[in-house]
Amino acid sequence: MKKGDIVARISYNCDIVFVIHEIVDTTAVLQGVYVRLVADADISDLKLIDDVSLSRYENDDLDYQKSIIESYKNKIGHITGKILHVDSDSNYLNKCLNLYRSLNIYAYGKVMEEKDLEKGIVDLVKKVRPNIVILTGHDSYNNKGLKDLKNYKNTIHYMNAVIKIREFYSLDDICIYAGACGSNFEALIAAGANFASSIDRKNIEAYDPAIVGILAAITPLNQIIEIKHLYNFSKMKKGSIGGIETYGKMRLLMK
Repeated sequence: MKKGDIVARISYNCDIVFVIHEIVDTTAVLQGVYVRLVADADISDLKLIDDVSLSRYENDDLDYQKSIIESYKNKIGHITGKILHVDSDSNYLNKCLNLYRSLNIYAYGKVMEEKDLEKGIVDLVKKVRPNIVILTGHDSYNNKGLKDLKNYKNTIHYMNAVIKIREFYSLDDICIYAGACGSNFEALIAAGANFASSIDRKNIEAYDPAIVGILAAITPLNQIIEIKHLYNFSKMKKGSIGGIETYGKMRLLMK
């Protein structure tokens, strides 16, 4: 086993595909390839994913991306919202940017580690001037106590970034989605996010934050973003993502 290998965990019945981010002694630090999850496992618990299986996963991912595009392309009209998508994972970011591009939604993407969000996010928002901000990447919950933020890998970084944005922009100025797999939903909403993951500490797919951004971008300014649509047009399960009453960002073009 080495850094960059594509693997799955035997003890979890190989349910999630990971890439090995680094190896420390006999422990591998893993990042989900299609699920926004950080995990670790002993090397002995890992199984290499062969090229044939990986190709099948990739084809499934492409089919999923096409299904999202088909679901939303006829719902778009006039001037859509402008998205700033900040992601710690360049692979996920590129997938999401391709999705926005396919739907002709303007989006600016930036790779930024979670620990750097608090320091860099406000300057980036002022530069791009979006009305939708997606803050995502990887997170995880260690099952040692729901309320203690020390039990979450990156929730505190997302939370602090949201707080920084809210010092300058209200809930109605900018629609913010924050979080990844297993993030502390309650803390992120309390910090000022409009939408966050995950209510039941469920995992989320690579595209799920982008789907929230798309819904915000194509919902008219005078209509509430329908949370049920998150589940109608994606693989995410109820409890993966939630939020507060928020108006859309699409405006009519007057002639």
